Amino acid sequence: MHLGIVEGVRELRYAVDAVVVLAGIPGAGKSTFLRRVFADSPVRVHDSAHVRERWMPVLGVLPYALWRPLVHLVYYVTLLSSMRRGQGPMVIHDCATRPWARRLIGWRARRAGLPLHLILLDVPGDVARSGQWARGRVVRKGSMETHCRRWPSLVAKARRDPGSVVPGALSALVLTRGEANRVQQVRFA
Repeated sequence: MHLGIVEGVRELRYAVDAVVVLAGIPGAGKSTFLRRVFADSPVRVHDSAHVRERWMPVLGVLPYALWRPLVHLVYYVTLLSSMRRGQGPMVIHDCATRPWARRLIGWRARRAGLPLHLILLDVPGDVARSGQWARGRVVRKGSMETHCRRWPSLVAKARRDPGSVVPGALSALVLTRGEANRVQQVRFA
């Protein structure tokens, strides 16, 4: 992985078959980053919001809390089954505050022989909460408190040893929202 300035454009570079986990608490700006950086990219981007949007016409009449577990199940099954060599790069949208999900992603990348890297969007809880209100999708208070409580130690561990956060992770890049906004390209070569 390399972070640098190339012709005035800030870019991140990873191996052609890399798996990159874009992590941050809800509202940190992960979806915004993905839409901005990968809008016209052939890179496979996995975001549970895509699953939710596909199922909204069918299950949208029910409260989301009832079908959220189904969305997450479909998301992780799809994500894990698509993590194979020769399929090109992949970017995964994940809050990374759930230990079981981090272990699962790390296990699958290792089994597939894929290099794994982390980008962590380090945003204060109040700023993330504002982001949730702005997008019109607010996380329950108790859930948000859990994410915010776990996040600082996760960032500290990632800085010391990325593999202690997601098993097998080779690198971790921690970005503030301002730094993330300056990233214009993620290249896999």
